[in-house]
Amino acid sequence: MTASPKTADVEPANAKRPVSRMRSKLLVAVGSLVVAFLLAEVVVRAFALGPRTYEPRRFEPSGGVPFTAIQTMNMALPVYQPRTVFASVYDPAGDLHGDFGPDGRVIYRINSLGMRGDAVVSPKPPNTFRVICLGDSITFGEGVHEEMTYPNLLQGILAKEFPTMTVEVINAGVQAYGVREAAALFFARCRALEPDVVTLGMFLNDAMEFPETIRLNDERNRDVELGALARVSRVWEIIERNRRSAALQDEYFDSIRTSFDSDKWTSDLKLLRTLAEAGHVDQFRFVVVLFPMLWELDGVYPFEDVHERLHDAWPDVVDLLDTYRGIPAESLWVHPTDHHPNAKAHRLAAERIAKAILRVPNR
Repeated sequence: MTASPKTADVEPANAKRPVSRMRSKLLVAVGSLVVAFLLAEVVVRAFALGPRTYEPRRFEPSGGVPFTAIQTMNMALPVYQPRTVFASVYDPAGDLHGDFGPDGRVIYRINSLGMRGDAVVSPKPPNTFRVICLGDSITFGEGVHEEMTYPNLLQGILAKEFPTMTVEVINAGVQAYGVREAAALFFARCRALEPDVVTLGMFLNDAMEFPETIRLNDERNRDVELGALARVSRVWEIIERNRRSAALQDEYFDSIRTSFDSDKWTSDLKLLRTLAEAGHVDQFRFVVVLFPMLWELDGVYPFEDVHERLHDAWPDVVDLLDTYRGIPAESLWVHPTDHHPNAKAHRLAAERIAKAILRVPNR
């Protein structure tokens, strides 16, 4: 008899079929993904879907802010070059609120004291009610025409309340300033102006170090360096831009949170008390104004706990979160590429700050 072959030595005719079927399914899946990607590319391009991209903001005429420095409080304090004019220029296509002219340009006039606006007379003329607004780029009014900044609007509101006096509101805001820099500017240049009221406009990034603030702002305003695929695919460009934006936002938010656990913030609180004490000595009112992050104001605001910490640290703070709460944050932005408060946000701020100065309850 012929011996039957061993089972282990026989390869069934259909043994390779499962592998072949898996390979076919894989090819079909890959092909489907390719087709779906190409279809998405066609749809995105045909209907111009995805976030609109804009040219990044730029400064003119030198491509940067005209800073110089003065020595005060054991530091080289950045200040604006006196008697200069510079501008920020935005992509007009992103002028969603009609705040810019056709060229997207916002002009900044710097006076002889290195502050935005008209010249300041010193000593203070008789019968003059003078307010000095310390702060950062928000108080300065980055991206906002001079007449629409909250210091300028505040002057108009207060002038109606004091019709028999000359009302002056001096804009002493400087881009990227924190509490330390604002206090140094006050003692170096503003105290001698004999203010009746001093406001300090604070933002949630004020506890961060000046160089870190500059770095993060530059990163957020820098145009995206797209990868090779993103340069040919609109779908991949959207993905890459969104990933970068989310990463920068996470880094920025994390930096803000950790800054309030820093030695710098402890020092900043001491400086706030120093400014308040100067107010008692010189007989001016000192008002701290807190600007919220313009993000999810009509949803789940991400910094409620930080605001509570600031209220605990400075109970008399004028918190603008409730002023802006419920308003879509985008409607308060200068530009899609610049989330500084726009003219509408400055108007609301001026109205609330005026109430605080006049001691009118916020209702």
